[in-house]
Amino acid sequence: MRRPPTRLRVQPYYDSNPNDVYPRYYPGRNAVRDCNATYVQEYRPSGTVIVPRMNCFWRPG
Repeated sequence: MRRPPTRLRVQPYYDSNPNDVYPRYYPGRNAVRDCNATYVQEYRPSGTVIVPRMNCFWRPG
């Protein structure tokens, strides 16, 4: 006798609102989000490509 396949419910563990910053935590009073954008090389099977990268962090304002 065969059992039906197990069903798993997959849900995101964060709200996918584009106006929010992820991860959401309280960085402190008067905090400012500081971002640095650069271009980096990525090595792919089709060849080397240049892609944008952005790193952001919170700093005291």
